[in-house]
Amino acid sequence: MVMLRAVLLCLLASPGLAELPAKSLEIIAAPTSPSIVVGEMIPVTLRGVYDKRATREELTLRPSDAFDWLPLAKDSWREERIEGRSVIVVERKLALFAKHAGLSRFGPADHRISFVGEGEQVLSSHPLELTIAPMPEGPPFHSPHGWRFAAGKLTIRDELSTDPAHLADGETVTRRVTLRAEGALPEMLPPRPVVSEPWLITFAAPVQRELELTPEGPVASVIWEWQFRPETGEPGVLPPVPIPYFNTVSRKVEQVEIPALPIG
Repeated sequence: MVMLRAVLLCLLASPGLAELPAKSLEIIAAPTSPSIVVGEMIPVTLRGVYDKRATREELTLRPSDAFDWLPLAKDSWREERIEGRSVIVVERKLALFAKHAGLSRFGPADHRISFVGEGEQVLSSHPLELTIAPMPEGPPFHSPHGWRFAAGKLTIRDELSTDPAHLADGETVTRRVTLRAEGALPEMLPPRPVVSEPWLITFAAPVQRELELTPEGPVASVIWEWQFRPETGEPGVLPPVPIPYFNTVSRKVEQVEIPALPIG
């Protein structure tokens, strides 16, 4: 695992303790690969180390046009012993997603904090700089399935209200497809596939997008739902729909598939 740090060491300690600054604030990135692609989740930790307890504080990040990001949990405050000294450590876990290829900057972070006996101070980290690779453009990232996104794991669940191959006259079958992506945001998942066949009457429900936060990162889901009713009385088959994505574990373009559906 590559570890990158952007740190401002606030040298407020005495000369004899110069190796361990009294106060520091840093942005620590832990990318899972040396070559992060656009849209891939980057685990990041904001970490402050302080020699005194705080009475009030506000930890903020300056706006960035280069990244989307979200916190994964509440800030963690704890006491640690570092190099023989008792210190207060605060950490905020984030998930970053680069919007563009090239050299990108995130931060800096600012911590407006009041210490016991010292009053209010503002500590600022250095910004974090990361080089981002473009998303692969080759097959199967091609038309008509050209939507591109990255995920650590992508699963699909296909649910049917009844057996679509044995429908009575005028009967409708409901199909519900759930796409679940680990290490992605809901808006990154593809739009609903278009289903249009001359022999089939189709009703599509509104798309549902959901977000779950876990310690390992966000998990995004999108739910597509259709109602199908044959119009001509003749059986037909909806073709399979491939959904390609960049697998951030295997570092390859892979795909899951909505299976073909016989209706009749």
